[in-house]
Amino acid sequence: MIMMKKKQVIKIAWASITTIVIIMGLGYFLNRSMVDDEAYAAGNTDNSSSDKTIEDYFPEENYNGVAIMVEGNEVTSTATYGYSNYEAKEVNDLDTIFPVASLQKMMTATLVAKTVSDGQLTYDTPLSDFYPDIEGSSDITIRDLLDQTSGIKMDEIAPDKVLTTQEEQLDYVLETLESTGETGFNYTNANYSLLAGILSTVTGESYEELFTKEIIEPLNLSHTFFWDNVAEEDVAKAYNSSLLYGDYTESASDFSQSKELYSSLIGAGNVLMSANDLVTFLQALTDGTLITKEAFSNMVKTDNDYSGAFWQNDGLMQTNGSLGDYQSSVFLDDNGENIIVLISNGHELDSLSDLASSIYKSNFA
Repeated sequence: MIMMKKKQVIKIAWASITTIVIIMGLGYFLNRSMVDDEAYAAGNTDNSSSDKTIEDYFPEENYNGVAIMVEGNEVTSTATYGYSNYEAKEVNDLDTIFPVASLQKMMTATLVAKTVSDGQLTYDTPLSDFYPDIEGSSDITIRDLLDQTSGIKMDEIAPDKVLTTQEEQLDYVLETLESTGETGFNYTNANYSLLAGILSTVTGESYEELFTKEIIEPLNLSHTFFWDNVAEEDVAKAYNSSLLYGDYTESASDFSQSKELYSSLIGAGNVLMSANDLVTFLQALTDGTLITKEAFSNMVKTDNDYSGAFWQNDGLMQTNGSLGDYQSSVFLDDNGENIIVLISNGHELDSLSDLASSIYKSNFA
Protein backbone atom coordinates (compact mmCIF):
# COMPACT_ATOMS: atom_id res chain seq x y z
CA MET A 1 0.00 0.00 0.00
CA ILE A 2 2.83 2.34 0.95
CA MET A 3 4.68 1.42 -2.26
CA MET A 4 1.60 2.20 -4.35
CA LYS A 5 1.27 5.60 -2.69
CA LYS A 6 4.94 6.34 -3.38
CA LYS A 7 4.48 5.43 -7.03
CA GLN A 8 1.42 7.66 -7.24
CA VAL A 9 3.35 10.54 -5.68
CA ILE A 10 6.21 10.05 -8.15
CA LYS A 11 3.80 9.97 -11.09
CA ILE A 12 2.12 13.15 -9.89
CA ALA A 13 5.50 14.83 -9.42
CA TRP A 14 6.68 13.93 -12.93
CA ALA A 15 3.38 15.08 -14.40
CA SER A 16 3.75 18.41 -12.61
CA ILE A 17 7.33 18.84 -13.83
CA THR A 18 6.28 18.00 -17.40
CA THR A 19 3.43 20.51 -17.24
CA ILE A 20 5.78 23.22 -15.98
CA VAL A 21 8.30 22.51 -18.76
CA ILE A 22 5.54 22.65 -21.38
CA ILE A 23 4.20 25.92 -19.99
CA MET A 24 7.71 27.42 -19.86
CA GLY A 25 8.38 26.29 -23.40
CA LEU A 26 5.08 27.66 -24.61
CA GLY A 27 5.77 30.91 -22.80
CA TYR A 28 9.17 31.19 -24.45
CA PHE A 29 7.66 30.43 -27.85
CA LEU A 30 4.93 33.04 -27.44
CA ASN A 31 7.40 35.62 -26.18
CA ARG A 32 9.78 34.85 -29.05
CA SER A 33 6.93 35.22 -31.52
CA MET A 34 6.00 38.58 -30.03
CA VAL A 35 9.60 39.77 -30.29
CA ASP A 36 9.93 38.47 -33.84
CA ASP A 37 6.84 40.42 -34.80
CA GLU A 38 8.51 43.74 -34.00
CA ALA A 39 9.93 45.93 -36.71
CA TYR A 40 13.55 45.50 -35.74
CA ALA A 41 13.47 41.70 -35.95
CA ALA A 42 14.30 39.92 -39.18
CA GLY A 43 11.32 38.78 -41.17
CA ASN A 44 11.24 35.69 -43.34
CA THR A 45 14.57 34.53 -44.69
CA ASP A 46 15.55 31.95 -47.26
CA ASN A 47 19.13 30.99 -47.92
CA SER A 48 20.26 28.40 -50.41
CA SER A 49 23.98 28.18 -51.06
CA SER A 50 25.92 31.17 -49.75
CA ASP A 51 27.86 30.70 -46.50
CA LYS A 52 27.01 34.27 -45.60
CA THR A 53 23.36 35.20 -45.97
CA ILE A 54 21.95 38.59 -46.75
CA GLU A 55 20.33 38.84 -43.33
CA ASP A 56 23.80 38.82 -41.73
CA TYR A 57 24.12 42.48 -42.71
CA PHE A 58 21.04 43.74 -40.90
CA PRO A 59 21.15 42.74 -37.20
CA GLU A 60 22.57 46.10 -36.13
CA GLU A 61 20.59 48.11 -38.66
CA ASN A 62 17.16 49.62 -38.47
CA TYR A 63 15.69 48.46 -41.78
CA ASN A 64 12.17 48.21 -43.09
CA GLY A 65 12.07 46.54 -46.50
CA VAL A 66 13.28 43.64 -48.63
CA ALA A 67 16.70 42.29 -49.57
CA ILE A 68 17.65 39.72 -52.23
CA MET A 69 21.00 38.18 -53.17
CA VAL A 70 21.51 36.55 -56.59
CA GLU A 71 24.57 34.36 -57.03
CA GLY A 72 25.46 32.72 -60.31
CA ASN A 73 22.08 33.66 -61.81
CA GLU A 74 20.21 32.00 -58.92
CA VAL A 75 18.49 33.65 -55.96
CA THR A 76 20.46 32.30 -52.99
CA SER A 77 19.34 34.48 -50.10
CA THR A 78 16.32 36.64 -49.30
CA ALA A 79 15.17 38.56 -46.25
CA THR A 80 12.13 40.67 -45.44
CA TYR A 81 11.79 43.16 -42.59
CA GLY A 82 9.03 45.21 -41.04
CA TYR A 83 5.69 46.26 -42.39
CA SER A 84 4.14 47.37 -45.64
CA ASN A 85 1.17 48.55 -43.59
CA TYR A 86 1.78 48.76 -39.86
CA GLU A 87 -1.81 49.55 -38.88
CA ALA A 88 -3.13 46.52 -40.75
CA LYS A 89 -0.15 44.43 -39.55
CA GLU A 90 0.72 43.57 -43.16
CA VAL A 91 4.40 42.62 -43.39
CA ASN A 92 6.78 43.26 -46.27
CA ASP A 93 7.41 40.29 -48.52
CA LEU A 94 9.05 39.57 -51.85
CA ASP A 95 5.88 40.53 -53.73
CA THR A 96 5.23 43.77 -51.84
CA ILE A 97 4.84 46.65 -54.28
CA PHE A 98 7.19 49.60 -53.74
CA PRO A 99 7.88 52.78 -55.70
CA VAL A 100 11.36 52.14 -57.12
CA ALA A 101 11.96 55.75 -58.08
CA SER A 102 15.02 56.28 -60.30
CA LEU A 103 15.53 52.56 -60.88
CA GLN A 104 13.01 53.18 -63.65
CA LYS A 105 15.73 55.05 -65.53
CA MET A 106 17.52 51.79 -66.37
CA MET A 107 14.23 50.51 -67.82
CA THR A 108 13.86 53.60 -69.98
CA ALA A 109 17.49 53.15 -71.05
CA THR A 110 16.66 49.55 -71.97
CA LEU A 111 13.84 50.71 -74.22
CA VAL A 112 16.23 53.18 -75.85
CA ALA A 113 18.81 50.42 -76.41
CA LYS A 114 16.16 48.22 -77.99
CA THR A 115 15.07 51.05 -80.28
CA VAL A 116 18.69 51.64 -81.26
CA SER A 117 19.12 47.93 -82.01
CA ASP A 118 16.00 48.06 -84.20
CA GLY A 119 17.54 50.86 -86.22
CA GLN A 120 14.91 53.44 -85.28
CA LEU A 121 17.35 55.61 -83.35
CA THR A 122 21.09 56.04 -82.76
CA TYR A 123 23.01 57.18 -79.70
CA ASP A 124 24.26 60.10 -81.78
CA THR A 125 20.80 61.29 -82.84
CA PRO A 126 20.45 64.95 -81.79
CA LEU A 127 17.74 66.09 -79.41
CA SER A 128 16.79 68.75 -81.97
CA ASP A 129 15.21 66.04 -84.13
CA PHE A 130 12.46 65.84 -81.52
CA TYR A 131 12.61 68.98 -79.37
CA PRO A 132 14.18 71.74 -81.49
CA ASP A 133 12.88 74.48 -79.19
CA ILE A 134 15.16 73.40 -76.35
CA GLU A 135 18.17 75.70 -76.32
CA GLY A 136 21.28 73.95 -77.60
CA SER A 137 19.33 70.84 -78.59
CA SER A 138 21.32 70.40 -81.80
CA ASP A 139 24.43 69.76 -79.67
CA ILE A 140 22.70 67.32 -77.31
CA THR A 141 22.53 63.65 -78.26
CA ILE A 142 20.58 60.63 -77.06
CA ARG A 143 23.80 59.48 -75.39
CA ASP A 144 24.04 62.79 -73.54
CA LEU A 145 20.53 62.30 -72.18
CA LEU A 146 21.29 58.73 -71.08
CA ASP A 147 24.55 59.73 -69.39
CA GLN A 148 23.20 62.92 -67.78
CA THR A 149 25.68 65.11 -69.68
CA SER A 150 23.17 67.16 -71.66
CA GLY A 151 23.52 70.37 -69.68
CA ILE A 152 19.80 70.22 -68.91
CA LYS A 153 18.64 70.61 -65.34
CA MET A 154 15.25 70.56 -63.65
CA ASP A 155 14.25 70.74 -60.00
CA GLU A 156 12.14 67.88 -58.62
CA ILE A 157 9.09 69.91 -57.68
CA ALA A 158 5.56 68.56 -57.71
CA PRO A 159 3.16 70.31 -60.09
CA ASP A 160 0.07 72.01 -58.72
CA LYS A 161 -2.18 69.22 -60.00
CA VAL A 162 -2.03 65.61 -61.09
CA LEU A 163 -0.95 65.39 -64.73
CA THR A 164 -3.30 62.83 -66.21
CA THR A 165 -2.01 62.53 -69.79
CA GLN A 166 1.41 61.98 -71.31
CA GLU A 167 1.08 65.26 -73.18
CA GLU A 168 0.55 67.13 -69.91
CA GLN A 169 3.49 65.32 -68.30
CA LEU A 170 5.89 66.16 -71.13
CA ASP A 171 4.64 69.74 -71.38
CA TYR A 172 5.38 70.16 -67.67
CA VAL A 173 8.93 68.94 -68.20
CA LEU A 174 9.47 71.19 -71.21
CA GLU A 175 8.12 74.22 -69.34
CA THR A 176 10.19 73.53 -66.22
CA LEU A 177 13.60 72.41 -67.50
CA GLU A 178 16.56 74.69 -68.13
CA SER A 179 19.26 74.08 -70.74
CA THR A 180 22.52 75.45 -69.35
CA GLY A 181 24.89 74.66 -72.21
CA GLU A 182 27.28 73.04 -69.73
CA THR A 183 28.10 69.49 -70.82
CA GLY A 184 29.47 68.14 -67.54
CA PHE A 185 27.56 65.58 -65.50
CA ASN A 186 24.32 66.89 -64.04
CA TYR A 187 21.76 64.40 -62.76
CA THR A 188 18.19 65.32 -63.55
CA ASN A 189 14.90 63.52 -64.17
CA ALA A 190 14.27 65.71 -67.21
CA ASN A 191 16.80 63.80 -69.35
CA TYR A 192 14.89 60.57 -68.96
CA SER A 193 11.49 62.21 -69.33
CA LEU A 194 12.69 63.57 -72.68
CA LEU A 195 13.82 60.06 -73.62
CA ALA A 196 10.32 58.81 -72.82
CA GLY A 197 8.89 61.41 -75.19
CA ILE A 198 11.41 60.49 -77.88
CA LEU A 199 10.55 56.81 -77.57
CA SER A 200 6.88 57.64 -78.08
CA THR A 201 7.62 59.72 -81.16
CA VAL A 202 9.80 57.01 -82.69
CA THR A 203 7.51 54.06 -81.95
CA GLY A 204 4.12 55.73 -82.25
CA GLU A 205 3.11 54.36 -78.84
CA SER A 206 2.75 56.01 -75.47
CA TYR A 207 5.60 55.39 -73.06
CA GLU A 208 3.39 53.28 -70.80
CA GLU A 209 2.16 51.20 -73.75
CA LEU A 210 5.71 50.63 -74.95
CA PHE A 211 6.96 49.75 -71.46
CA THR A 212 4.10 47.31 -70.97
CA LYS A 213 4.62 45.63 -74.35
CA GLU A 214 8.42 45.39 -74.19
CA ILE A 215 9.06 44.78 -70.48
CA ILE A 216 6.01 43.88 -68.37
CA GLU A 217 4.30 41.43 -70.71
CA PRO A 218 7.28 39.40 -72.03
CA LEU A 219 8.68 39.01 -68.51
CA ASN A 220 5.27 38.31 -66.92
CA LEU A 221 5.83 40.96 -64.28
CA SER A 222 2.66 40.55 -62.26
CA HIS A 223 3.67 43.02 -59.54
CA THR A 224 4.81 45.95 -61.70
CA PHE A 225 2.61 49.00 -62.24
CA PHE A 226 2.63 52.63 -63.23
CA TRP A 227 1.62 55.23 -60.68
CA ASP A 228 -1.78 55.69 -62.33
CA ASN A 229 -2.88 52.05 -62.54
CA VAL A 230 -2.10 50.63 -59.10
CA ALA A 231 -4.45 50.55 -56.12
CA GLU A 232 -3.16 52.63 -53.19
CA GLU A 233 -3.90 49.85 -50.72
CA ASP A 234 -1.58 47.51 -52.64
CA VAL A 235 1.44 49.80 -52.24
CA ALA A 236 3.76 49.69 -49.24
CA LYS A 237 3.29 52.74 -47.06
CA ALA A 238 6.25 55.01 -46.40
CA TYR A 239 7.39 55.48 -42.79
CA ASN A 240 9.81 57.97 -41.32
CA SER A 241 9.95 57.46 -37.56
CA SER A 242 12.14 55.33 -35.33
CA LEU A 243 11.16 51.91 -36.59
CA LEU A 244 13.61 50.28 -34.20
CA TYR A 245 11.23 51.12 -31.38
CA GLY A 246 8.08 50.31 -33.29
CA ASP A 247 7.16 53.95 -33.85
CA TYR A 248 5.57 53.74 -37.28
CA THR A 249 4.56 57.23 -38.37
CA GLU A 250 3.38 57.59 -41.94
CA SER A 251 5.68 59.73 -44.04
CA ALA A 252 4.60 62.84 -45.90
CA SER A 253 6.18 61.21 -48.95
CA ASP A 254 3.79 58.26 -48.83
CA PHE A 255 2.63 57.24 -52.30
CA SER A 256 -1.00 58.07 -51.49
CA GLN A 257 -0.03 61.68 -50.73
CA SER A 258 2.34 62.26 -53.64
CA LYS A 259 0.37 61.66 -56.82
CA GLU A 260 1.19 65.10 -58.25
CA LEU A 261 4.92 64.41 -58.03
CA TYR A 262 4.64 60.89 -59.44
CA SER A 263 2.61 62.15 -62.37
CA SER A 264 5.50 64.44 -63.38
CA LEU A 265 8.19 61.74 -63.44
CA ILE A 266 7.45 60.08 -66.77
CA GLY A 267 10.32 57.81 -67.79
CA ALA A 268 12.27 58.75 -64.69
CA GLY A 269 10.59 57.56 -61.49
CA ASN A 270 6.89 56.64 -61.48
CA VAL A 271 7.00 52.84 -61.78
CA LEU A 272 6.20 50.63 -58.80
CA MET A 273 7.25 47.00 -58.52
CA SER A 274 8.12 44.12 -56.21
CA ALA A 275 11.62 42.92 -55.37
CA ASN A 276 10.87 39.65 -57.17
CA ASP A 277 9.90 41.50 -60.34
CA LEU A 278 12.95 43.73 -60.08
CA VAL A 279 15.26 40.71 -59.94
CA THR A 280 13.45 39.19 -62.93
CA PHE A 281 14.01 42.39 -64.89
CA LEU A 282 17.69 42.64 -63.97
CA GLN A 283 18.37 39.06 -65.01
CA ALA A 284 16.52 39.55 -68.31
CA LEU A 285 18.39 42.79 -68.95
CA THR A 286 21.82 41.22 -68.55
CA ASP A 287 21.34 37.69 -69.93
CA GLY A 288 20.23 38.64 -73.43
CA THR A 289 16.48 38.17 -72.91
CA LEU A 290 15.32 41.78 -73.27
CA ILE A 291 18.15 43.06 -75.44
CA THR A 292 21.26 41.31 -76.71
CA LYS A 293 24.34 41.27 -74.52
CA GLU A 294 26.06 43.44 -77.10
CA ALA A 295 23.21 45.95 -76.97
CA PHE A 296 23.42 46.00 -73.16
CA SER A 297 27.17 46.57 -73.35
CA ASN A 298 26.66 49.44 -75.79
CA MET A 299 24.03 50.91 -73.52
CA VAL A 300 26.28 51.12 -70.47
CA LYS A 301 29.83 51.25 -71.82
CA THR A 302 31.21 54.77 -72.18
CA ASP A 303 34.05 56.68 -70.57
CA ASN A 304 31.65 58.29 -68.12
CA ASP A 305 31.31 57.11 -64.52
CA TYR A 306 27.54 57.24 -65.04
CA SER A 307 26.26 55.70 -68.25
CA GLY A 308 22.97 54.18 -69.37
CA ALA A 309 21.45 54.78 -65.91
CA PHE A 310 24.24 52.96 -64.04
CA TRP A 311 27.17 54.15 -61.96
CA GLN A 312 30.15 52.06 -63.05
CA ASN A 313 33.57 51.14 -61.76
CA ASP A 314 35.85 48.26 -62.82
CA GLY A 315 33.08 46.08 -64.24
CA LEU A 316 30.74 46.67 -61.30
CA MET A 317 27.56 48.68 -61.64
CA GLN A 318 25.08 50.34 -59.29
CA THR A 319 21.85 52.24 -59.67
CA ASN A 320 19.78 53.83 -56.93
CA GLY A 321 16.34 55.28 -56.37
CA SER A 322 14.99 57.72 -53.81
CA LEU A 323 11.55 59.27 -53.39
CA GLY A 324 11.15 60.58 -49.87
CA ASP A 325 11.25 57.60 -47.52
CA TYR A 326 11.15 55.08 -50.34
CA GLN A 327 14.70 54.00 -51.11
CA SER A 328 16.13 51.36 -53.43
CA SER A 329 19.54 50.20 -54.57
CA VAL A 330 20.87 47.61 -57.01
CA PHE A 331 24.49 46.45 -57.22
CA LEU A 332 25.68 43.95 -59.82
CA ASP A 333 28.48 42.90 -62.14
CA ASP A 334 28.23 43.69 -65.83
CA ASN A 335 27.27 40.09 -66.60
CA GLY A 336 24.38 40.14 -64.15
CA GLU A 337 25.50 36.88 -62.56
CA ASN A 338 25.71 38.32 -59.05
CA ILE A 339 23.16 40.89 -57.90
CA ILE A 340 22.16 42.62 -54.66
CA VAL A 341 18.70 44.22 -54.48
CA LEU A 342 17.53 46.37 -51.56
CA ILE A 343 14.16 48.14 -51.44
CA SER A 344 12.96 50.02 -48.37
CA ASN A 345 9.80 51.87 -47.38
CA GLY A 346 11.24 53.43 -44.24
CA HIS A 347 14.66 53.06 -42.67
CA GLU A 348 17.33 54.82 -40.69
CA LEU A 349 20.38 53.63 -42.54
CA ASP A 350 23.03 56.20 -43.37
CA SER A 351 23.18 55.00 -46.97
CA LEU A 352 21.28 52.19 -48.65
CA SER A 353 23.60 52.40 -51.66
CA ASP A 354 26.68 51.95 -49.44
CA LEU A 355 25.05 48.95 -47.78
CA ALA A 356 24.26 47.34 -51.15
CA SER A 357 27.86 47.92 -52.23
CA SER A 358 29.21 46.47 -48.99
CA ILE A 359 27.07 43.34 -49.22
CA TYR A 360 28.11 42.78 -52.83
CA LYS A 361 31.82 43.27 -52.25
CA SER A 362 31.83 41.11 -49.12
CA ASN A 363 30.38 38.21 -51.08
CA PHE A 364 31.60 38.57 -54.65
CA ALA A 365 34.45 41.05 -55.05
